[in-house]
Amino acid sequence: MNKGLNKNPKILINLRKITNNTRTIVEMCASYGVKVFGVTKAVCGDPEVGIAMLIGGASGLADARLENIKRLKKAGIKAPIMLLRSPMLSELDEVAAFCDVSLHSEPEVLIKLSESATQHNLIHKVILMIDVGEIREGILPINIINIGHFVKNLVGIKVMGVGTNLACYSGVKPSQENMNLLLASGRELEKILGYPLQVYSGGNSSSLNLLTAGEQPTSINQLRIGESILLGRYVPDGVPIPGTYQDAFILTSELIELKEKPSQPMGELGDNTFGDEVTEQRLTLHYRGIVALGRQDVPPDGIHPIKSSCYSNIKVIGATSDHTMLDFGQDKAGFKIGSQLEFNLTYPGLLAALTSNYVHKEYFK
Repeated sequence: MNKGLNKNPKILINLRKITNNTRTIVEMCASYGVKVFGVTKAVCGDPEVGIAMLIGGASGLADARLENIKRLKKAGIKAPIMLLRSPMLSELDEVAAFCDVSLHSEPEVLIKLSESATQHNLIHKVILMIDVGEIREGILPINIINIGHFVKNLVGIKVMGVGTNLACYSGVKPSQENMNLLLASGRELEKILGYPLQVYSGGNSSSLNLLTAGEQPTSINQLRIGESILLGRYVPDGVPIPGTYQDAFILTSELIELKEKPSQPMGELGDNTFGDEVTEQRLTLHYRGIVALGRQDVPPDGIHPIKSSCYSNIKVIGATSDHTMLDFGQDKAGFKIGSQLEFNLTYPGLLAALTSNYVHKEYFK
């Protein structure tokens, strides 16, 4: 255990549990012929977490930010690393230099990547993203023939597969129908390129439900998994994945005020600093606590007091930029100023907390 400096707020990161979660999901996917790339974007490319995923059997790592990939590479990680977000034109030289594979949907970007890879004397691997309904990034299937003939003539890059993304923006769930559309697009592309594609990347954590239901087409052979590894649950229903931990990450923060106060504000009300109209349940006097944590660190709906007897009555009721307010009800339950409270996180909560410069990290092995 790395105790570090006892600073609050902090994230307790249990690397053993991350390794366990990765191994459980990798083995589950392997039984269906699917390889897993561990996604590190929620942890800002933390090398400790990336290494834990690789120890758990991930075939490689994936991240949306080039800065995070450079961080992973600088830590000495040799496993393949994938750039998830379509790269900006301004960063293509670094994409060619630091990324083993990248995801693409724009011809103009592919042209410039071809030039950068050629200058570096590289053959850069790309996955073409197909939009099968999410209307985020991706080539529409109707245009796959045109893009195939276009990319066939580019030097310095090789199309290794096709992929798609679902359930992130529009909430479109993975299904047999949209997976078969991805496969059909890939088969058309193979005819044009003249060689079989190595990768059919069927999405993210949201695809695990389809996989375990036995409904995912067998030709899908890769998933990019972040949330389900980090938080040990299916997406989006939040059901725990058997054999995984849901507490690999715990957020702690310190009580800086705990007083008996009315539940209703006093005076004429308007919108608060964040444009929200505050509505409070009309109660009698109750204990209201404040922890040294705010929206600058994590959204109030992104954290939940851990489930235990002493936390049973505590609720998160709101936050400003630097204060998060808690309702303790009629009982302080032994808490006092300086007490550390522990919280589970949602995925948006984890993403925000680990991006904040004010939330410290403490690792457990």
